[in-house]
Amino acid sequence: MPVSHETSADRALYDSHAIDWLAAVSSRHSRRAFHARAVDAGTLESMLETCRAWRPYQNARTVLVTRPQLDVFTGIIGSYGKVVGAPHVLVFIGDERSDFPDQHVGYTGEAIVLEATRLGLATCWVGGFFSARKVARMIELAPGERVFAVSPLGHALERSSSAERTVAGLARAHRRKCVDELVRGVSRVDWPAWAVAAVETARLAPSATNRQPWRFRFEDGGLLISKDSALEIPKVAKRLDIGIAMLHAELAASAHGILGTWRDLTGLDVARFDPQVGE
Repeated sequence: MPVSHETSADRALYDSHAIDWLAAVSSRHSRRAFHARAVDAGTLESMLETCRAWRPYQNARTVLVTRPQLDVFTGIIGSYGKVVGAPHVLVFIGDERSDFPDQHVGYTGEAIVLEATRLGLATCWVGGFFSARKVARMIELAPGERVFAVSPLGHALERSSSAERTVAGLARAHRRKCVDELVRGVSRVDWPAWAVAAVETARLAPSATNRQPWRFRFEDGGLLISKDSALEIPKVAKRLDIGIAMLHAELAASAHGILGTWRDLTGLDVARFDPQVGE
């Protein structure tokens, strides 16, 4: 069964970036209006290298399109909610022939998003409102691969656009759930500090329409993350959102000195995080 950090190189990259990525969790905000100017060459090269090196799962990867020839973003209705002005595009790719590509794409891609945040760049996960056909014309997909999501990359406008404020207002109609709403089973007062911190950090993860579809329980020394229900909406599977939350949770655990790996699960349960033996 696949686990996170399949190679020592991925573990080394994670270990060297975990503190910075965790710090970026609270400063990351989705942005849709960008300056058209390109990011400086040095920063772009750093992002390209991270995309190439960060492969915690072999069935998921991120490609940075530095010079997109096409506008791949669409609006929610017409041009409403459309990403505008982005000079670069992150493309999140998974192999549909493999097991659990959705959550692996979310986990893999969120690290790239947090790295962009660390470097002072703006992003926005876009899972449903983009043209997969146009994206496929700009990158090379292997057999079985498809584009699960994309993100603009660049410098956001200093002030939010009116469209961004409207979208943000709709999202605030579904404000962040409190930790107690995300916990199932044994009361979290009996949880270790690292597990509580993991849930608190996971609740800050982005998700489609801010639906926050993750639920947590602590069993036999491990932290399980599951879907809130079997109900799905078109375009963006809940497992992709949950993959993003998985990375957030692991970063918080690492800050408490707990290293471990995720094991994929089936059904409503998505994955289980087990601390390394001896932790």
